[in-house]
Amino acid sequence: MMIPRLRFPEFSDSWRLVPFEALAHLKTEHFTPWEAAPSLPCVELEHLESGTGTILGTVPTAPGMSVKNRFSRGDVLFGKLRPNLRKYARPDFDGVCSQEIWVLSGTQAESGFLFQLVQTERFLAAALKTTGSRMPRAHWYTVGSALFPVPSLPEQRCIADFLGTADEEIAERRQLIDALKGQMQAVFRQLFSQAEALEEGTLSSLPGWRLLPLSAVLTERREFAENDGTYPHVSLTKEGVIPKTARYNRDFLVKSPKKAYRITRLGDICYNPANLKFGVICRNRLGDGIFSPIYAAFSVNPGFHPAFVELSVTRPSFLLRALRYQEGTVYERMSVRPEYLLALKIAVPEPARQREFAQTAALLEEQIAQEEGILRDLTLRKQGLLQRMLP
Repeated sequence: MMIPRLRFPEFSDSWRLVPFEALAHLKTEHFTPWEAAPSLPCVELEHLESGTGTILGTVPTAPGMSVKNRFSRGDVLFGKLRPNLRKYARPDFDGVCSQEIWVLSGTQAESGFLFQLVQTERFLAAALKTTGSRMPRAHWYTVGSALFPVPSLPEQRCIADFLGTADEEIAERRQLIDALKGQMQAVFRQLFSQAEALEEGTLSSLPGWRLLPLSAVLTERREFAENDGTYPHVSLTKEGVIPKTARYNRDFLVKSPKKAYRITRLGDICYNPANLKFGVICRNRLGDGIFSPIYAAFSVNPGFHPAFVELSVTRPSFLLRALRYQEGTVYERMSVRPEYLLALKIAVPEPARQREFAQTAALLEEQIAQEEGILRDLTLRKQGLLQRMLP
């Protein structure tokens, strides 16, 4: 019989191997939005953050919605569509959710213990036995018949409380990071408030600032190279310029080994013309590399601070102005061409003031990075405890 590597000393009873269907009941109580009132909070798949157990938000039910599954406070939710995304949660409210989400209620498993169980590699391995290549789904028959070692209910409660405390610590750290990011946005909204008035024409002049077309600040980089190892292959994402990973690898679509990739260099301002609406614009902080030629890269002209320019072009007000020039009929493919972006005007202060903005951003980013490092350590510790306490 499996015994965990880490166990509370007051327990010595043997663990039992139990099929998952005996530990949890799959609830299938339906909710029909167009027949029911009042509205209930609805959790869709996109509201479940991958691998964290966090519910990012809800939407109220409305008559035009499809049939949903009901859940109660304390039930465990698990996204059966593309289970590799590890979308799970334990809501503290009653509501409804997509039918692509399982609603699990503990039977022989205490609710908090069940929530930890769906995070284990053993559960994920069962959920990954899916069918369908484009939209793989976990199957209840397969997961329900999988065997899990479980202790007595008192020991389950102790494990759930202990690991739940680790979850709470992680959640508090996430909230702190979100608050710091919110403070950073508020600081720069204040710092740029008059500059934005100058850009919008509601302020005629601002001492120490100039109104310039972005083409006076940036120059499009028109350097290309083959993917022959001279430059590392990188990706452009909402998180910035990052090393190429399997998640973003599309090299199998490239038919010619002579394909020309665009070169980007450290400090460049880069953006995806088709994904500007999703905020894919940033400063290259990684280093020289190559990425798809559909992306744009701009060198920052002398006399302008790259960090200040990044702050300027990532502001919501600037992005809203840029998105007025989107072209295309299909929303997902609508794009803003580089020449239109460069034609936009931005307010730019003297170099010393640019450095002040950049230094303020660096200090705030350093504080956020430190907290994110602590969060990574807490998350790794929780994963290690989970593996040692739930074999």
